[in-house]
Amino acid sequence: MPKIISYTPAWLSRPSPGFNLFSVDSKKLSVGADKHSDRNSRNGTGKKENWLGPRRVLARRGTELFVVVGNTIRWANLCALKGEWEAQEQDERRVVRSIESTGQQDGIGLKLSSYRVLKVPVNEQIRQLVPSPNRELLAILTSHTIHVAILPDASHLDQPDTGPIRLKTHTLGPTTHVLSQSPIVGALWHPLGVNGECIVTVTKEAVVRVWEMNRENRWSFDSPALAIDLKKLHHGTSAEDDFSAAKIGTNKGFSLDALDMEVAAACFGGTGSVTESGWCPMTLWVAMAEGDVYALCPLLPSKWQPSSSLVPSLTTAVAAEKAYLEQETASAEEQRQCDEKYQWLAEIDRQDPVLVMGDYETSSAEPVYDRPSQPGPIPKLQGPFRILPGDIEDDLELSDIYVIASRLDMQEFLDPEGDDEDIFDEDSKGLSSSVVCLLTRTGRVYICLDLDGVEAQWLPSKKSKQRSPSEPGPESELVLLEALDTMDPQSASDNEWPTFTPDVILNSSFLVTHSAGISFLSLDPWLESLESELRSTATEGAEFRLGVFAQSFSTLRERILTLRNCSDEEDTEPYAAPIILLDSRLGYFLLTADENQPQAVILDSPYNPFTPEPDRYSSHDYEPEMKLLTLGPTRSVYQPPESLWAESSLKAFLDNHVHSRHKKILKEEIRLSSAILDLMTEAHRILSQETHHLGVAAADLFRRCQRLQEEFRDQIRRANEGARRIESLNGEDADDYDDEKGRGAKRIEKRLQAVRDRREELANRHEALRKRLTRFGGRDLSDKERAWVAEVKKLEGELLEDEEGNDEGQERKRELLERHAEARALTAEFISQAKELAESSGGATNSNGAFKVPPDIRKSKMADLTSLLDRQSALVNAARERQERLEMAAMT
Repeated sequence: MPKIISYTPAWLSRPSPGFNLFSVDSKKLSVGADKHSDRNSRNGTGKKENWLGPRRVLARRGTELFVVVGNTIRWANLCALKGEWEAQEQDERRVVRSIESTGQQDGIGLKLSSYRVLKVPVNEQIRQLVPSPNRELLAILTSHTIHVAILPDASHLDQPDTGPIRLKTHTLGPTTHVLSQSPIVGALWHPLGVNGECIVTVTKEAVVRVWEMNRENRWSFDSPALAIDLKKLHHGTSAEDDFSAAKIGTNKGFSLDALDMEVAAACFGGTGSVTESGWCPMTLWVAMAEGDVYALCPLLPSKWQPSSSLVPSLTTAVAAEKAYLEQETASAEEQRQCDEKYQWLAEIDRQDPVLVMGDYETSSAEPVYDRPSQPGPIPKLQGPFRILPGDIEDDLELSDIYVIASRLDMQEFLDPEGDDEDIFDEDSKGLSSSVVCLLTRTGRVYICLDLDGVEAQWLPSKKSKQRSPSEPGPESELVLLEALDTMDPQSASDNEWPTFTPDVILNSSFLVTHSAGISFLSLDPWLESLESELRSTATEGAEFRLGVFAQSFSTLRERILTLRNCSDEEDTEPYAAPIILLDSRLGYFLLTADENQPQAVILDSPYNPFTPEPDRYSSHDYEPEMKLLTLGPTRSVYQPPESLWAESSLKAFLDNHVHSRHKKILKEEIRLSSAILDLMTEAHRILSQETHHLGVAAADLFRRCQRLQEEFRDQIRRANEGARRIESLNGEDADDYDDEKGRGAKRIEKRLQAVRDRREELANRHEALRKRLTRFGGRDLSDKERAWVAEVKKLEGELLEDEEGNDEGQERKRELLERHAEARALTAEFISQAKELAESSGGATNSNGAFKVPPDIRKSKMADLTSLLDRQSALVNAARERQERLEMAAMT
């Protein structure tokens, strides 16, 4: 869980260029009624709309920010905003120093505009901004229409000319997505689209359209390349059926699917990364408002661009499945699905892909494949998924869905001798099964696990259908792991619509945004342990372990941003879905907007890619980080509401809505007339709204001041308590106690002396015990004796190293015995030769009867014999000792 470092920085607070990016110029509002209705509806049109859907009015391209204010799109570079604010601060300090030193004000540098306005031909209120993966297109969504704008380069936007820029915009589906048709739920850029120019739109009436755009062909924006009606596909029995969406003007009869299959949100199961399972990026997950979940796999455009690991991983998995089904008894439906996947992949393998250059100049060419023609472009609708266990509430009222892609097991298809593992980064850890997160309108998050996995499926054709239409297929299931509440369900408003926002560091972490604030959730604490349990081959006690593991789920959950108290407003909308980025200049940065004011949180990144890794072989000793004092809770800086600093709209009302013939009444005495009554009624309506908001803002400021006083008192109390403890330790409070009790420094010195005495006593007892044990065990061995013992152990090891009962050891034993017998025979032979030599020498005997040998011969012969005997004696002794050791070893 990242630690909160600070909240909205000064360069985004009022007055600053960053704050101006989000604020609305009150002078442009014609009347106060329009102003207050804009506060409620946040569309700047003066109409209060009851919109139920996501609110994603912030988008980013690197550190560039696109934000919707009113109904206009503004652009700014966050790093430039921060630098501009720092430059203004330096100029102000320079002016102050100049006035203090010379008494004259030095010139201030030119203040540049903090943002630029991007003009687009959109009349309806903008609800969502969705940038493309290649950072060149921006999808602008209203409730019923979609416009695709071509974004200019950052160098073109960051020009001295700060005037508005009119973007080149294409209307997507000018006859399809119109006001008379179904509202648009969302637009998703396909992860496998060529250069990120394929977008998928999902409407509320469960119609999925795939648009393959070409900027050089305007007709590609008029009609979709593929349109699928999920209600028809849900009841389809054959691949030859008509699943296309109904055209404009077609009469629609009543159907229960119109209620049960009302789409709330949709998302792809992956991002197209090399570490994901192959089926994930081509799987579209659709969450219905009534709680059902469906999946479409594979959903591909006619031209698609896979990652380097997608095709090899799918080929390996399908080939293994086909080999397994050939050996085992499988149903006809399973065999048909496996054959269709094998046929689909075989057509991909036979293709000669076209190499297309990437989005950036430094990127290499990537292969582009054609979508296989068989079994067909429209997959089978899998679902609805049954959530296990079935004790959850029936009506979930879903608002958003987020899927964490399953991890690819690269050991199944990579060459162990190759260098293919270099393409996998360290962020490839995760589960081997997809995690499906569902979000309800009351802020409850359901974390489910897809154990079976979603793979490609198609409806059977009429010619090769293996089962009757009435035969039900296998039921899809999701295992519920945990349910978490991110807000009080009782405080949820009628227009509540919480949303998910993925994290930029780990895909297992995400944000939940609702009207109460923003919560951070992380699945890291149990992902690895669950993966090890799922991959374990031990079946004994698996049910018990999984039960204990399910009861000990501990998903990290923390509210990192809380909405101000707005209980007085009836129809409050949630925060705009935030953007989160990781930059060396901005840090781990979260940004959102509420009521035309920025709200930001700076987090402590658990992984900083801009810091080099420490040298693991460094010789420096580890130095623990100094623990700082525990500070109080981090609190956001007070941001005054707009009602405290915005201009009153009464003057604009008098200038624009009071007839010229009635303006002279304002300068005269008040008289009772119908004109005066109407004027005072309208003025009272405006002033009552403004005074109401002023009172609410003042009450909020008063409560904050009271809370600040209480926090100051608490800090003073804790500081006094800490001071008393320090005085107690230093002995400065010794006057409050008797000296005999040894308070303060004397007591500490006494305790230290007792510890020293105790340590010395233990050292003496240890030395005495050591001497006593030495006396009972004999004297210590000398260095030569220790060397001799080591040599004996070494010789013993050489002699007994092969005594393990094997043939080699027995042969070595026989060889040693033969060498010992040969040494004894040589010794006896040398002794007999010496006796014969003495007899044949012819010397006389002495008085004792022994032969008298000449001194010179005797010395030479004795010298030879002595050296020979010494050598043979050493050999005999060594052989005898070795034989004895071998016999002892054989006996044991």
